Amino acid sequence: MTHKTLNTTIEAIDAIKESQTLKLETEHYLLKNYDISIDKVEKGYSAKILFKPFSGYSSSQMHFIEFPKPIKLSSEKSTYFIPENSIHLNQHFTDFNNDDPTIEITGSIDKLSTAEDDSNFDGKYLRLVVPVISSQGKLRNVRGWSYKTDLPAKDGNLIKVIINNSEYHFFEFQIDKNSYLVIDTTSICNTQIFKNVSHAILLALGFLYGNVYLDEGFILSSETAEFTQISDISFSTYRESMMTGYRIHTTNAYSVYNMTGKDEIEIEAKEVEVKKWINDIVAIEEPIFSGLCELFYNNEPISRAVIVTLQGNLLALEIKGSAYSLALEAITAVLMGENDEKRPKPVTKEVFKELKDKFLGTLDEILPPDAGNETARKIFKSRIENLNSPTNADKLQKSFDLINYKLNDYEQSALRARDKFQHGELPVSDNSDDIVFQEVYFMTLIMHRLIYTLILKRIGYSGYIINYPQLHSNITRRNLGEELFYKL
Repeated sequence: MTHKTLNTTIEAIDAIKESQTLKLETEHYLLKNYDISIDKVEKGYSAKILFKPFSGYSSSQMHFIEFPKPIKLSSEKSTYFIPENSIHLNQHFTDFNNDDPTIEITGSIDKLSTAEDDSNFDGKYLRLVVPVISSQGKLRNVRGWSYKTDLPAKDGNLIKVIINNSEYHFFEFQIDKNSYLVIDTTSICNTQIFKNVSHAILLALGFLYGNVYLDEGFILSSETAEFTQISDISFSTYRESMMTGYRIHTTNAYSVYNMTGKDEIEIEAKEVEVKKWINDIVAIEEPIFSGLCELFYNNEPISRAVIVTLQGNLLALEIKGSAYSLALEAITAVLMGENDEKRPKPVTKEVFKELKDKFLGTLDEILPPDAGNETARKIFKSRIENLNSPTNADKLQKSFDLINYKLNDYEQSALRARDKFQHGELPVSDNSDDIVFQEVYFMTLIMHRLIYTLILKRIGYSGYIINYPQLHSNITRRNLGEELFYKL
């Protein structure tokens, strides 16, 4: 069984999170040898300097402080570095009636490290630790491993992720009511590669289970894979976490079914319905999760499309469809490129040449080539030349052929709605608010499912996903007659 040393990691994190007053080592004439107090706050660090104005000082001088890079902070106990553009300071003046001339300079710190440069982390074993909201077994829906640790930690789930033939360990633990997601290298690694790998892994988890934990994290380096000793630690804030709640996979059918009923008979019938899924709603296999991570790592357009999809989950209905349309376009472009597929044209070159010649002949009859018709002829000729161009819907449908997925009628309608969404229109003709909401919501649910279909089929997933179009049929008033779990 895999063993993970966590005590040294927690000690290093606790040390860098500690409230401290350090010497600001800078040659800048305003703040040379000043003390700076730093405190860990909800996101990042707060910073405070008590500045004593001098004769000739102007507050405008503080607006353009340029520290040497990186900024060095030190005490008898610790030394830290703040990378460029990672500290933001503002000055606060005391009341005019106050005799104390001290100016309080406060601000925030986005990044803090025991290493002067990221290159100090290169050529070592690396570990990312991301604090998360209550663990509750975030990795248990992927069929992975258990591990032992030197701490009395809970939630000992571990996934061995393979990306481009390199193995990474993705695991979770909870201690003292604090929960963490952790990614380890199993060989020495370049820092930037590790950051990109970590992003892909966290994004894959969010893609499947709705939440991407990106607020902040700690990267630690060690000379050994066991992390019994920590060489350096760096802290960084990232982009905001995305907490959408839109998980697409679950191993718990009860989380999807509404188990309330008007009497015991109805409740028992629902119980029977749920239990029929016990053998079908199963954990995702480790190679599938690895394939998802590798896809996101190797294909930045797909990774970006997934972020757009997750952000789209949180958007107002009027613009949700536009977000999903962008994601579908990006994913389709990658799939078409992988298969060296061209967008399908309506007719062959030979047929189109015959059509074009007749159209141009008609144009010459109605708008002869003279000066008065020059502008109009230019417009019409351009349109005639492009008549054989495929539509975006054709391209999107072709991508589903590549993954051997047959689109049904309502899925094709959702793809055709893409053009209207992209132009800020809604693909409905009825002006009734209720009808508009129901139709647009239905379309976006189908587009959402199609995004997951493209990606999951691309990595070879065969199994069930949550069928949101059917699950929310009471809202859309579109009962598809499907199960609450959809087979891919």
